[in-house]
Amino acid sequence: MKVLITGGVGFIGQHLATTLSAAGHELMALDLLSEQVHMDPKAARERFPGEVVVGDVCDPDTWARCGRTDVIVHLAAETGTGQSMYQQDRYRQVNVGGTRLAAREAVRRNVPLIAVSSRAVYGEGARAEPDGARTYDGVARDGSSPVSSHEDDPHRPVSVYGETKSEGEDAIAAEVAGAVPVTILRPQNVIGAGQALHNPYTGVLAAFLACLKEGRDISVYGDGSATRDFVHVTDLTALIAWAITHPSEAGEGARVLNSGSGVRTSLRQLADYSVAATLGSKVDIVHVDVHRAGDIQDACADLTRGRSLGAPEPRWSTPDAVADFVRSSWGQQGADSSSWDVALDELRDRGLTS
Repeated sequence: MKVLITGGVGFIGQHLATTLSAAGHELMALDLLSEQVHMDPKAARERFPGEVVVGDVCDPDTWARCGRTDVIVHLAAETGTGQSMYQQDRYRQVNVGGTRLAAREAVRRNVPLIAVSSRAVYGEGARAEPDGARTYDGVARDGSSPVSSHEDDPHRPVSVYGETKSEGEDAIAAEVAGAVPVTILRPQNVIGAGQALHNPYTGVLAAFLACLKEGRDISVYGDGSATRDFVHVTDLTALIAWAITHPSEAGEGARVLNSGSGVRTSLRQLADYSVAATLGSKVDIVHVDVHRAGDIQDACADLTRGRSLGAPEPRWSTPDAVADFVRSSWGQQGADSSSWDVALDELRDRGLTS
């Protein structure tokens, strides 16, 4: 099977290419080779095990240069939650406009589409009230407790990034209208080897790694109780590979599946796991009273639907996934804690912190 992967030279794309190549699939990537993502675009391109079409996912002419394919996997996206709050036009162009073109191409080529969205569409995680009701306003009432997000939960994004991923899903529905099989995956926080460490919008774990390498105290925003669900990149690529060989039925509307570990991990726990993975780094974990616009308190995936369909179970525990990231990334260039300071200053300068 020939698979076209948008954003295929990026972090998730390269892992997916390894998985699919081992399974005997022929691969093609459509990738902009952005310098924000790639320190060495040429080397990244050469690592991809297939043809690479360099161009913008938002450009119809770029799509015209892509040859025959049997399925489209759409990964290309702008992903910085904080950055999205002040680069709104760019994020909408790529995450909505680019997704719309991917869907349009799937229909034109009459091939299945697998689109990677985000848990950010849910916004603040749902809560279970004492009377059994499920609420979505993020208010921690007495007796309520966080519950995992289900694919049928309403979209309540709190960041521009989340809004664009939600609007991207709407664009798929409008363009496809049941014409071809569609699977939409909503991953939680994806971690693993090969993340762009020089990119300050990569994620909190890369920031922790930079501090560990420099012997600098790890800063945890707030009291450290905020939780996330961390999924190892190979668990996500296994789910994508499964979706390729187990397409949904055309005419049914998009099949939506969460991707995660299904386990909550607090940011304080994440910092502890990071330190433990270095086997003795002498750094402290300090709490910083900062709240960034677009941040949420709780996120965790409900994996019930995927299990009911026979989708692969996540194999990595969070401590093991963190250890794999830290150890595999320790010698990688690009980790610099000062870049995260700059990113935070950009938010402060725009009034996006409190």
